[in-house]
Amino acid sequence: MCGITGYIGPRNGIELAIDQLHRLEYRGYDSAGIAFPQNGGLRVIKSEGKIARLESLLEGEKTAAFTAVAHTRWATHGKPSHDNAHPHTDCTGRVAVVHNGIIENYLELRHALQERGHAFSSETDTEVIAHLIEEQLEQDLVEAVKKVLPQLRGSYAIAVLSTVDREKIVVARKDSPLIIGLGEGENFVASDIPAVMRYTRRVIVLEDGEMAVVTRDRVQVMRADGTPVQRDPMEVTWDESSAEKGGYPHFMLKEIHEEPRTLRDTLRGRISQDGLVAFSDLSLYPDELRGFRRILITACGTALHAGMVGKLFFERLLRRPVDIWFASEFRYGDPIIDESTLAIIISQSGETADTLAALRACKEHGATTLGIVNVVGSSIAREAHHVLYTYAGPEICVASTKAYITQLAVLYLLGIYLAQLEGRLSNEEARAMVHEVQSLSDRVEQVLKGEEQIIHLAKQLAPSTCFFYLGRGYDYAVSLEAALKLKEISYIHAEAYPAGEMKHGPLALVEPGVTVVAFATQPSTFEKMVSNMKEVKAREGFVLAVAPEGHEDILRHVADELIVLPPVHPTFAPVVSIVPMQLLAYYIARERGCEIDQPRNLAKSVTVE
Repeated sequence: MCGITGYIGPRNGIELAIDQLHRLEYRGYDSAGIAFPQNGGLRVIKSEGKIARLESLLEGEKTAAFTAVAHTRWATHGKPSHDNAHPHTDCTGRVAVVHNGIIENYLELRHALQERGHAFSSETDTEVIAHLIEEQLEQDLVEAVKKVLPQLRGSYAIAVLSTVDREKIVVARKDSPLIIGLGEGENFVASDIPAVMRYTRRVIVLEDGEMAVVTRDRVQVMRADGTPVQRDPMEVTWDESSAEKGGYPHFMLKEIHEEPRTLRDTLRGRISQDGLVAFSDLSLYPDELRGFRRILITACGTALHAGMVGKLFFERLLRRPVDIWFASEFRYGDPIIDESTLAIIISQSGETADTLAALRACKEHGATTLGIVNVVGSSIAREAHHVLYTYAGPEICVASTKAYITQLAVLYLLGIYLAQLEGRLSNEEARAMVHEVQSLSDRVEQVLKGEEQIIHLAKQLAPSTCFFYLGRGYDYAVSLEAALKLKEISYIHAEAYPAGEMKHGPLALVEPGVTVVAFATQPSTFEKMVSNMKEVKAREGFVLAVAPEGHEDILRHVADELIVLPPVHPTFAPVVSIVPMQLLAYYIARERGCEIDQPRNLAKSVTVE
């Protein structure tokens, strides 16, 4: 989950590597550091804390190094500290390494290195890489790295500098993302594309098991054994401004306000002139789609919550079993998968380690895999048999908002498309559903216009120490995501429950000071939800109801506060009802003075298990 950057070229590499690093701070912010050549050796400057602290240490540096690698850390092995911050060096100071991932056999390697006389200065797994390279380093850094890579078990993206080959950055990856940005007489290294967008749109995405030698004028990609690889660069089409705050105080608020546009972007080109779903970017043939007897959805976190909405939608529309799995549990369970299974893999980054492992397990069992991802060229996008992009654009805030909305949109389109192919919907029924999906961007815009009410509610609810989110059916799926948003950025305890389960234990926790958010968007369960709200009120909990317009008279008698949604078809209500919850989480966190875009202990892309 850490962020890696690097630069080699005619400009000030220190300044450029740090600028790139700021654009990756969502990947980790426990510590930061940089390495660059100086006076025949390598200068390493690092510190605990955010990049700003590192910058303060660099203020007195007069060196304009033309090569540098930098790192922002999300701690895995070893607590956040100066010693555990990257880059890490060898005993001689000739090698500096930055690393994202986990070296699973690091203890074994460390003990062997210590027996051979190596002295370690950190608790990290990364430091073993520097010492291993030291042992192999003679006249060629590239050959040394090639000899070390087979000794490493686990996941890694690494960038290496050395005094032996001062005009090179050597990089390699396995199960952790790494890209190379191509410039004119200069090149860049980074974990994610947003880091290089200010400087170049031409990017090479390294594949698993590959390494590269990066100089000012050339990039040589090869397999870890040295076999050359020909790789055409991809052209990044994102607008750079989408990776900037654009006047908003936080990326999260900006990304919430981008949701109407990202919904339209996700639908663009996927609806035919006659109003039906037409996936020109889906390479599955209709006969193949009809042949799947079961569907499996796997994801983590927010993406899993989108998948839960997809499960309900698919089962009701397609009348076939849909299993949903936490990707982090997938390999340790025994899911039923075979050649007749369509496995849908959902991930914003396309690099989530557990989700990527679940994808590979599905392929091993013969399933057809379909990735729903946001990042073009990501590992899941490349490794899945088929891919549908969400077109949300860069999402910088750790807490996902617009990516979730677009994942829902793609799942809805996919369900309608499958139902069209199987004749489960008439053309008229399909067009009506498509029309509802197309209207969602307007509905979300209407919700955003009610932001002042959310700000007022946030001031009222920020002192609460416990939140429960209740719903039934689609509303329960939304409850899970709403609770996650609040706990991620406000650090308030929040739990989601199917509303009927409150009586089976959690109701014992309801007392004055507890806030219960009750979703009531489904007509079939509306009366049941009213009863649940009354149960909470009887225990003196605070009730915030969320429902479409038309129910105000009833709900004002049973709820303390009411968020009224614009009219929306119940099936597609999750897209609309989550938006005020995203705003509520944001404004409560702001009231509490929390770090919103970079919440403690979390990082955007979970690339370690």
